[in-house]
Amino acid sequence: MKIILRLIVAFILIYSCQTEDNKNTFSHISQFNKLELRTRDDKCGEWGGDETQLVIYRDDLKGSLLADYLEKTACYDGSKPKIIKSIKRIKITDEEKKLIIESINELCEKKLNRQDIPSNSGRFNLIMLSDSSMIISDFPSVELKKFKELSQKIKQK
Repeated sequence: MKIILRLIVAFILIYSCQTEDNKNTFSHISQFNKLELRTRDDKCGEWGGDETQLVIYRDDLKGSLLADYLEKTACYDGSKPKIIKSIKRIKITDEEKKLIIESINELCEKKLNRQDIPSNSGRFNLIMLSDSSMIISDFPSVELKKFKELSQKIKQK
């Protein structure tokens, strides 16, 4: 399993280091196969915490990359989490594409360089394609600085 994860990290690192302007970046993402980036903090201990979710997709195969941003706050009384911010159909810029790749790389690096310790609380991070061809999940995890930077840029739109 570790060998597979290392190969995935190596592929992502090599892919993200390409300097030519590639118009086919994220060509695997479509209206049917979406990329989800999600993080949940540990504000409520073992019951979770605030959640930030970014879903990246296209309307059609040749269209621009779009994103839906969702931010929820945790509730201590057992009720459903409340949506703090929801932004739909955000057009993704080249700078934000770069931050998406850097977020994926950062999660892979943090996951592979951390000793696996059983826990019942902590930060949770997930990056996955909806067709399940890529799933990177880490718990307990750390705050992803590049994802936080990406979220800040998205929220400003």
